[in-house]
Amino acid sequence: MAVKMSIFLFAIALHLNLSGQVKDCLEGDNLMAQQNYMLAAEKYVLCYKMDTMDKSPLAALANCYQHLGDYALAKRYFHQIENDSFYRTEAIAKLAVIYESQQNLPKAIKYYLALQKLYPQNPVYYRKLGNLYMQGREPKQAFESYQQANQLNPRDILTLQSLTEIYMTSDELDKSDSIANIGLAIDSTNIGLLLLKARIKYRLRDYSSTAHILNKLVTQTELNNYYNKLLGYSMMQIDSLDKAIHYLQKSLIDENDPEYALYYLALAHEKKKEYDRAEWFFQEAAKTGISENMAQYYSGLARVSSHQEDYKLVIDYYKKSLAYQKDPKVYFYMANAAEHYYKDKTKAIDYYNLYLNSKHNNQEFIKIAIERVKTLKAKEFMKRKSNS
Repeated sequence: MAVKMSIFLFAIALHLNLSGQVKDCLEGDNLMAQQNYMLAAEKYVLCYKMDTMDKSPLAALANCYQHLGDYALAKRYFHQIENDSFYRTEAIAKLAVIYESQQNLPKAIKYYLALQKLYPQNPVYYRKLGNLYMQGREPKQAFESYQQANQLNPRDILTLQSLTEIYMTSDELDKSDSIANIGLAIDSTNIGLLLLKARIKYRLRDYSSTAHILNKLVTQTELNNYYNKLLGYSMMQIDSLDKAIHYLQKSLIDENDPEYALYYLALAHEKKKEYDRAEWFFQEAAKTGISENMAQYYSGLARVSSHQEDYKLVIDYYKKSLAYQKDPKVYFYMANAAEHYYKDKTKAIDYYNLYLNSKHNNQEFIKIAIERVKTLKAKEFMKRKSNS
């Protein structure tokens, strides 16, 4: 009789326990549907405590914490169910997303590789792996993954965009341009691809196309400083100087590295024969300059000074330019300036000889230099003769 009573009481307790578990799980599901993830998580914890053999509350709990952004707890519970045959696929899919968002590249790659094996016809996982390999500086694996993604889905714009960037980075600009064209044939309004196309055309020195693309985008998006600089420089190359100045000045707003924009502005004003403004921008470029282009900034200042007929400054600026780069043409220009500045023409002769000894291959400059040396030597000889 006592045994029967014990079994009866156990059955009642089990029934009550199961009823409580079902009640907590149902309440958790209801709260989850209302996106009240904090209270839902509390119910799933109670539900799981009543039957630790049942993994469904763990899966629900992991999803709650993922929605809440508590990836530490989400990972803990997903890891507890990733080897369960029923929940394995869901767990590795969620763990892949979590590790990807945390930029834990090895683990993100591990779980996306697992998904790729489970679903070899899903191009998204190949694209995800391509992106992760690129972040991990594994361009060969990235390229192979993107190619597989592209073969499975040739209309995936994100894959086409990534392949465009890979070809551009490796200086295969024609291939890069071709892939970009395929993408734009699918979606001609894709801003990311249009920006890439502009960069490719700029690298190909097709400044007209670069300006055309970026001009269209000005009405669709706010170009950042980099693209304003590209647009400004391209406009300058096609002699649209006022527009060039406009976009180059825009590129200076909150710019941490203004060196090149200042240089291009100086060139634009120089082309417009606005020499005072050109001089100011060349000076500013030289002040901020830390690059190998310092020689160009001082050469620009020398050219401006030449237009202003300040030949002493021309020579001084060219000397500074030579300190950064031994460009043989500079000796030729210094010789011209020395002819104007020095009464004694031996200095000009010296500079012409430095140019001739540099073995520079500009035949026109060589011819002029030889003739000028002969003429100036004759003048100096006649001057000395008359003085004696």
